[in-house]
Amino acid sequence: MKNVLTIGRIIALAITIIAGIALNYLMLPAWSLRSSELYIYLFLLAIIAGICFFFSEGDSMLDCNPFISIAIIGIPLIILIIGALTGSKMFNAKKYQSLVEIKEGDFSKEVVNTNIENLSVVDVATAIKLGDRTLSNLDNPSWYEVDNEYNLILYNGTQYRISPINYGGLFKYWKASSSGIPGYILVNSVTQEAKLIKLENPIMYSPSAYFDKDLSRHLRKQYPSYQFGKSFFEIDDYGNPYWITSVTTANIGIWGGRTENSFIITDAVTGESSEYKVDDLPNWVDHAFDLDYLMDVIKYNFEFIHGYFNFSKTDVKRTSYFYRDDEFAGYNTTISSDGIVFYTGVTPANASESIIGFIYASPKTGEVKFYSCTGAEESSAQAAAQGLVQNLGYVATFPTIVNIEGLPTYFMILKDNAGLIQRYAFSNVENYSLTVQAPTVKEALALYLQETGLSNELIENNSSTEVADNTVDESKVKSTTGTITFIVTAEVDGNTNFYFMLDGDTNLYVSSIKNSNKQVLLQIGTSITIDFVPSTEEQINTVIKIAF
Repeated sequence: MKNVLTIGRIIALAITIIAGIALNYLMLPAWSLRSSELYIYLFLLAIIAGICFFFSEGDSMLDCNPFISIAIIGIPLIILIIGALTGSKMFNAKKYQSLVEIKEGDFSKEVVNTNIENLSVVDVATAIKLGDRTLSNLDNPSWYEVDNEYNLILYNGTQYRISPINYGGLFKYWKASSSGIPGYILVNSVTQEAKLIKLENPIMYSPSAYFDKDLSRHLRKQYPSYQFGKSFFEIDDYGNPYWITSVTTANIGIWGGRTENSFIITDAVTGESSEYKVDDLPNWVDHAFDLDYLMDVIKYNFEFIHGYFNFSKTDVKRTSYFYRDDEFAGYNTTISSDGIVFYTGVTPANASESIIGFIYASPKTGEVKFYSCTGAEESSAQAAAQGLVQNLGYVATFPTIVNIEGLPTYFMILKDNAGLIQRYAFSNVENYSLTVQAPTVKEALALYLQETGLSNELIENNSSTEVADNTVDESKVKSTTGTITFIVTAEVDGNTNFYFMLDGDTNLYVSSIKNSNKQVLLQIGTSITIDFVPSTEEQINTVIKIAF
């Protein structure tokens, strides 16, 4: 009987060791006492060991005091509970609130005037549509799929959205692993040109790879005790591919309040890795800090301003990133004087329809700046822009703030049901009724400058297209006032035209949207005054000025 028990123990021990190796390979826990994943791993392994020895020896349970078995399983569980309590936000609200320093920014000095010739118009959703079409250029496109992240980067002075190519799954990886991933996707964020960049040497290390070429497993082998955050795909000034992975450090309790303090840059071709501090990152790196991490620490800073228990929400602020629950993402990526930044609006805790400022968070340096700016919340601007094209059913993207001659201004893209870009819109932050849209950025800017009362010189300098065709013989211009009895809209050469008739008048008038974006408010019964040029062709008079 004793020999049977001994053999049973040996088998149980062997199964436990094999299970431990398998769990470690699958879970990849950081071998650090400040890693919650390590204690989860030990807890699961203790349960497996207990079950194995129980079935090998029956009720004897290692043939020793049952408290020992309970302790083996219970110690990791107790540490998990202690770790959760010591890192709790309830008990450490002020520590969480101080994880990030939010600096005050100066909009007029730090947010430079927008250069419309270099304004990014491609968001992630558009980049996905453009980039997916390039995959057919690969020799075996069915083996791969394009990642949908498409981060905005600056590559040799030009804005691009970049995406790595992933393996399409385990079985496809078996087919493709020997040849690797042949390249990556670049989408020009200004011109919308998408291209597949084929590499001379293929990418061998990737989060989508398996076994030893899996990026997480490759990093764990090199840095067994490190706890990693998210990995970003980027390229250097010569187009060579790299992965940038953050290293996190616990600051509160055993593993709570994690911050990103250093970064591992891994050559995607060779797998060679080096660690960098924030200040030592190469100039070509644009994304090191994770968006979710930055927004989390900003949230803690705003939410715990007066501790955890602040039922009146005194001085509490929140960002658009966290409370939006509709179809729009609550952030955008843009360019500032500091390079690539994440943008999101800031509102009082109980006033979601108005902003008190906005946040610029740098994914390269981790620096966060708050710019004071009162006005309409982003969804109000989106609704205003969509209202201008409600007959076409276009949807506005989540805006970003740009500087138009000192005026904080929302910039948005209007898309059709197919997700294609059809219009561009500008909306004044302080007064979102000053919202304009047009088929090109230059036309939209010209309309915006006109609506906000900025000088004609600015219109001429910023747009090659006239706002309206006013080059007519003034002797032929006539004026009239009346009430609209009939009105329809039509799309002509990419512009919205309003066709209407006035009471007591058999003439038909046509007015371009360029005359005034407020024409979307016109309806039967509206009283208007117009300047127009009579026409004998088709009996349609062309309106050159409208007021109501």
